[in-house]
Amino acid sequence: MKKISTIFLVFFLLTELVSQSVKDREYIREATNIDRLNEIVEEYKEIQSRYAGQLKEIIASDQNEDEMFSHFDRKGNPVFYSLENESSAISSKIDRIRVGGSTGLDLDGSDIVFGIWEGGNPRVTHQELAGKINIVDVATTSAHASHVAGILVATGMDVEAGGMAPGAMVSSYSVSGWNSEIAAYAANGGMITNHSYIIGNPQEDYEKFGIYNDISQLWDDLSYNAPYLMMVTGASNNGNNDFNPDNSRYDLLASNKLGKNSIVVGACEDVLVYFGPQSVRQAVFTSWGPTDDWRIKPDITATGTNSYSTGELNDSNYRTGQGSSFAGPIVGGGLGLLQQHYHNLNGVYMKSVTAKALILSTTDEAGLHDGPDFSNGWGLFNAEKAAEVITDNGSTSRISELTLNQDDSYTIPITTDGTQDLTVAICWNDPSAVPLPNEPFNDRTPMLINDLDVRVASDSDEFFPWRMEPNSEYNNFTDAAGKGDNFRDNIEVISVKNIEAGEYTLTVSHKGILQSGSQDFSLIINGIESETTSTQSIVGEERVSVYPNPVKDFLNIDFDDNEYNQIKVTVYNLAGQQQGLSELFNQSPAELDARQLAKGTYVLKVQDDSSRLISSQRIVIP
Repeated sequence: MKKISTIFLVFFLLTELVSQSVKDREYIREATNIDRLNEIVEEYKEIQSRYAGQLKEIIASDQNEDEMFSHFDRKGNPVFYSLENESSAISSKIDRIRVGGSTGLDLDGSDIVFGIWEGGNPRVTHQELAGKINIVDVATTSAHASHVAGILVATGMDVEAGGMAPGAMVSSYSVSGWNSEIAAYAANGGMITNHSYIIGNPQEDYEKFGIYNDISQLWDDLSYNAPYLMMVTGASNNGNNDFNPDNSRYDLLASNKLGKNSIVVGACEDVLVYFGPQSVRQAVFTSWGPTDDWRIKPDITATGTNSYSTGELNDSNYRTGQGSSFAGPIVGGGLGLLQQHYHNLNGVYMKSVTAKALILSTTDEAGLHDGPDFSNGWGLFNAEKAAEVITDNGSTSRISELTLNQDDSYTIPITTDGTQDLTVAICWNDPSAVPLPNEPFNDRTPMLINDLDVRVASDSDEFFPWRMEPNSEYNNFTDAAGKGDNFRDNIEVISVKNIEAGEYTLTVSHKGILQSGSQDFSLIINGIESETTSTQSIVGEERVSVYPNPVKDFLNIDFDDNEYNQIKVTVYNLAGQQQGLSELFNQSPAELDARQLAKGTYVLKVQDDSSRLISSQRIVIP
């Protein structure tokens, strides 16, 4: 039995600053509800302190060796967690965007810090991990923690064991005390966390699967108040344990797998060559959804079998394992690379819902039917497709972070040329819901608090998002997804194959009363004509006009010089490398000499006098 670890918060604050810049962390903290996160920290520290006298008895009890102490709940009951033991960058196409990959993006996760909560610490002296691990909670060295850390950040001295983001860092915590520690991590500007464990696994008590409980609620509360925090967890490994009376693999998600705002990752076998949905074969152990209220979970799928990574026995030890434990950090590591790419081009990181909408709307199709399902989620993670949307932001795609106010709607025109499929996604961190009681079982009450809707329409057509629709018995798990009004999920995706060329109207609206009177959301559009967004800002709500585009000689930049005392204009290539052009202007219109640029496509970044990004646009030199 593992003992409770204390929270070395001061040490945490010091060690975290070695990676993400102070400026980046302050930018994230400005958007974070630090007061609420500090309340969570103090609440759960007090609870653990209040019942700490019970700990010796718990340690001495005959708990299952596969279960370890997590925390005390509000009533003083001990809660246990179990690791999800029983990989591939190729399957998720992460290898194509990493250093040396075919896209030329050469991403490595530099300046990214992953927080991992484990049953122990990684082997910090391992040749793949040396200098990359900050120990926050001191615990015994663990095979599981070493494996997960290796998937995230291993250098690649053994090429087959190279991490998804080898230039990133890891902050290592034990699972005990996770509730207050995650809140502190987020309050300090942390972004991506990995959780390869299930808390309070119902196991044979099969009717308790699918229930939105107090742990699901806390995960949503953390995410809602920390808009840059993305909590990633494997779907768990109950799939082949025959917990359901009919031995079904459906409805086997629980607890921390049921939050609305996190990313839950199902496990599949390696997909070395993707040739269609039939090439994605689910791992026999991975758990499937849905939630009791019929939300789409898991969210996404990645490789969880034959995972080769760092071991704990010595500094050159490697091991092979399987489990959703090892699918989760593939997605987390890929998110780190995508955040780096976005930051290279825009000078800021994406909000978590932006990243979530991005990766869930660019998956490779998996399963028997088009659209999402309860075994694969939205499909197989494809980091290359997601990176392309970031690269094309401002031409054939648009990435927007917006706010919808009570009784308002957001409407924009879009144009398609008939040569591409259209994809539109919205995602938002929904406020936490009230936990449901264990009985009566299978309460179908929707857990969605703020119900946003997206539609795309022309004069003759209207397109709706995907949704899973239950029958009267709520047992049609294998049915194909349909399209219509989705009032259950806080991710909505419209996909239209072979859409006709023409002009369309995209509208985001809401039903009922928005909690707090507004809801932040992110919008991803892919498959539109480049002219649609060529003269508009694609980061923030401010707009800067750039013309002519394409440009041969001088580029004119119109901005509100009453609002901005000075702007800084910088030009980058599509890999995020500055091209020498960087000038300051204090009058509009400004004129930028583009004659020194070679033929090609570039990204023009405009910042105000406080270095805040106000526009990021694509320009073409013919």
